[in-house]
Amino acid sequence: MAHNNTVFSQLLKLVPRHEFEVLANQHHAGRKLRKMTRRSQFVAMATAQLSGRSSLRDMVSNLSAQAAKLYHLGVALVSRSSLARINEQQPYTLYEQLVGKLLARNRPA
Repeated sequence: MAHNNTVFSQLLKLVPRHEFEVLANQHHAGRKLRKMTRRSQFVAMATAQLSGRSSLRDMVSNLSAQAAKLYHLGVALVSRSSLARINEQQPYTLYEQLVGKLLARNRPA
């Protein structure tokens, strides 16, 4: 069976995984994350933003319906409580710097 990339996976390729992991390590606060990675949080939040989800419960149910595709994106299924905890406890500066890097890279010369 042939594998076809989704539009969402093509959008995620704009954010190189290595660059994201370096930024995630720089902006990590507190103890090591046990259940989830910042990459999983990013994919979950990006999916929710692009699909117009309005709550964490809605977001998690949408992601669980797409569980087979999450594997191909390199992330695991997320729980509502883990997602809420990471959104609350981890600093937003990771995403602020990530967007700054993407804008600088894609700015016309």
